[in-house]
Amino acid sequence: MAENFRISPYGDKPYHTGTAIPVFSLRSQHSAGVGQFSDLKAFADYLAATGQDVLQLLPINDTTTYMDWRDSYPYRSVSVFALHPIYLDIEPFLPQLSVKDAAHYVKEAKALNDLPEVDYEASLALKWNYATLAFEAMFSSVKSDKAYQDFVKAREFWLKPYAIFCYLRDTLKTADFSQWGNFVKFDSSTYDILKASGTENFENYYNLQLFVQYELHVQLSESVAYAHSLGIAIKGDIGIGIAHDSADAWSNPALYHMDMSAGAPPDVFSESGQNWGFPTYNWEEMAKDDYAWWKARLSTMSQYFDAYRLDHILGFFRIWEIPKTSVRGLLGQFSPAIGLTPEEIENYYGIPLRAWGEDRFTKPFIKDWVIDEIFGRDERDRIIQSYLTYSGSGNYALASKFDTEVKVEKVAEEADKHGLYQLLENIIFLKDHREPDRYHPRIKLFETSSYREFGDAYRKKLYTLYEVYYYQRNNDFWQQEALKKLPVLTQATDMLPCGEDLGMVPDNVPDTMWQLKILRLILERMPADDSFVNSFEFAPYLSVLTTSSHDTSNLRAFWWEDRAYTQRYYNEIMGWEGAAPNDATPEIIQNIVGRALNSPAMIVSLPLSDWLALTQNERRDDPLAERINVPDEPFHYWRYRMHLTIEDLLENTGFTTFLKDFIAASRRIATK
Repeated sequence: MAENFRISPYGDKPYHTGTAIPVFSLRSQHSAGVGQFSDLKAFADYLAATGQDVLQLLPINDTTTYMDWRDSYPYRSVSVFALHPIYLDIEPFLPQLSVKDAAHYVKEAKALNDLPEVDYEASLALKWNYATLAFEAMFSSVKSDKAYQDFVKAREFWLKPYAIFCYLRDTLKTADFSQWGNFVKFDSSTYDILKASGTENFENYYNLQLFVQYELHVQLSESVAYAHSLGIAIKGDIGIGIAHDSADAWSNPALYHMDMSAGAPPDVFSESGQNWGFPTYNWEEMAKDDYAWWKARLSTMSQYFDAYRLDHILGFFRIWEIPKTSVRGLLGQFSPAIGLTPEEIENYYGIPLRAWGEDRFTKPFIKDWVIDEIFGRDERDRIIQSYLTYSGSGNYALASKFDTEVKVEKVAEEADKHGLYQLLENIIFLKDHREPDRYHPRIKLFETSSYREFGDAYRKKLYTLYEVYYYQRNNDFWQQEALKKLPVLTQATDMLPCGEDLGMVPDNVPDTMWQLKILRLILERMPADDSFVNSFEFAPYLSVLTTSSHDTSNLRAFWWEDRAYTQRYYNEIMGWEGAAPNDATPEIIQNIVGRALNSPAMIVSLPLSDWLALTQNERRDDPLAERINVPDEPFHYWRYRMHLTIEDLLENTGFTTFLKDFIAASRRIATK
């Protein structure tokens, strides 16, 4: 970070404006099918020309796990320290290559750059091919450079396991280190063993990884310094999780619960919850060295970021923890959480857990009518014969071949999977993952047929238990847990901490964030309570306000999603009379964005697509093509790119002047 460059609350400029865009979405005339760190310079020029001063990014860490397009997901990092090789700009190395190779690169890069979306696999392959050629041509001189030597020495604690992980992953054709034989665990001798074994190309491959990470660091640092020279702050994104098959987990598995997956309970993004596939953190183990891993992670990223978005800050209060046997999120439970004892369930809530048999509450409730309801009466016999066993008294159980969601995912007929998931999820209580004598009510248990089978009196008792458990019982405990961790993180660097606090938010989360001066995330269409919207005018100063996020549709696409909602919004929130237009016209977008800019929030950071929607000529023809992520899809291809080049935007002085004036007409321009 540039010396003395800071963005902080209540500063000389109290209100800030920015654009949120992933690096991979940037498109310049020098890109190679995907945005790269050098493109940040040109984009900083665009922000400066429009009067903005914050550039917000998604995670930029290496995600190479599956070695195909699935690695486009930026939140599944194989190292929270390593930068993604796909963001390396090859052009500076071309003078070191042969004329033929340089010409071939320019041709291939242009072909990829002309595509409307990112071709992740082709772009990454191109980068690696030419990074390898650059390494072969340059490393003999680079390795003697003191800056390179200092870089490697300072980062050896993560560079060494990361580079070895990459070698073994690529050599053994899998990132699943449980299949790596003698190298299933990393230790301090792993490097020496591989080097001494005479394994072909190991040392060369190892040095290639170090070279690429160094060049990425140099290019990103240069772009950050340039942005700072224009008064532009960089806001990064610290993902909540790591890949299960990652260098971090391989080198320090004690820090994670490898038999569990992190995710999210059902919300507006997904009715069945989300399963991210990340191991959950072993906070007790992390606390033993005062969260040194987190401190190192944040310190490393502070070299590039002035502010950071702490992804899913609720995970520092409690995480939605899902057994690795699950595919969806409905069988998760909050961790940590104070589970219910059998005595509490029976004596306090009047539910006969043991008298009626624990299995009635903790095993899938499957009867003929349940099967009929899910699959249809005509399918009942086939479902029973194919997947179930009879357990007596009119009850069925899933056969051992299908008794977990992961097993169903692997071997069941595709058309039957959703229904089988519903059968497996048709339960009332889950046993605690670490204290099996305690229980947690299944999320949304009142939507199950198992719940409906109970009489009215017991349904009321279960509902009361559910409400107390999810909205009262754990709140103080979760706040205490957050106050153990978050102060350590926020005090580890000078970066401005911002939290993503959308979803099922305990009442004391906003208060905790305010105490710690962590900015909240305000998204108008996602209120934390039963309000129709999150009113811009009541946004707290310590917040980042946006109109859309990478997980939602943009404003124009959102306008189409629910006609009744849009009509009410048009009349009540915008205050415009009559029928809402079918499309979000520039005038409508200007109303929404204008109200956002005049909010009390410290930072207003909008996705580029919402900024471009302010005028007719700059907006993309199809707003659906600007969707970055669909959270309900376990494997979504993150490939959105700008439809205009950054140079196009810079040359369009009519638009840049319009946008600068539009922002200047709001409180964003105000100073102390």
